Amino acid sequence: MSRPIPIEEMVRLFKSSHPTSYLFKIDNFSLLNKYQIERVESSVFDLGGHKWTVVVYPNGRNEKGFVSIFLKSQASVNVKIKFEIFIVSQLEPNAKSYGHEKFGIYSRPVAKGVKKIASLVDLEKKGYLIEDCFMCGVKLHGIEPAAETGTAECFSLIEQPTNHKVTWMMTRFSSFDPQKAHHSHEFVVGNRKWRIQIHPRGFEKEKDESFSVYLLGEGFINNAPNKKTYAKFKLRVLDQVNRNHVEKTCSGWLETSKGFADFMCLTKLVEPYLVNDKLYVGVDFEVISVASYC
Repeated sequence: MSRPIPIEEMVRLFKSSHPTSYLFKIDNFSLLNKYQIERVESSVFDLGGHKWTVVVYPNGRNEKGFVSIFLKSQASVNVKIKFEIFIVSQLEPNAKSYGHEKFGIYSRPVAKGVKKIASLVDLEKKGYLIEDCFMCGVKLHGIEPAAETGTAECFSLIEQPTNHKVTWMMTRFSSFDPQKAHHSHEFVVGNRKWRIQIHPRGFEKEKDESFSVYLLGEGFINNAPNKKTYAKFKLRVLDQVNRNHVEKTCSGWLETSKGFADFMCLTKLVEPYLVNDKLYVGVDFEVISVASYC
């Protein structure tokens, strides 16, 4: 199945026709289920003087076999707002609306939307999923547009991204202050900057018991949205003799850091891992999420 116009042109046309909308485009949609990601949330956006996110459940929110989509407020809402959730047929440059909903007055963040917006069986049949791309969003009614066009965000999962393997070589390891955290050089994977962090003699409850290793998420590049990043990765301490590396896998939505306080018992931090006062610690990304405005 092919689109009548290129996807980039479709996004441009939709934005120009819907100035009070937020379009959320998800590429590599099938990878969400492959990696058992239950929900994907857009970056925070401003419409009608309030801040929101679009939340997508690729295999339903308590309704397996369907896509569920919600509009989530980020703070209290002090007026009643009419909105609609939509998904976009890529066979024609318009959206399928699922009726107007009302966001009432709430003193706390609330999510409202549609649990069964489309069945997974119908996605490809009806043109909602073409070339593993899915587009949905939200439109607010009764508000003045803040700009001439709407806003669109592109989200994707990337398997084995460029530079997915990074290794930090630590020479003169015995000179590292055992009571402090130490950081690798900064490196870029996806559209985010990262560092490896180690605690030579353990962190928190593992103090003086383990060698602790973490992956730190830092700033973003190319004006990418500042949001949590999904990643599945291995942290490792390299065996310099037999290549029987110590590895642990971590996955989930990362805001600042993920890793292991108990990565490796201190009694094992000898040969073949620590050789001639040199230690290698690395990270290998299996999959990572990237987001950009489009």
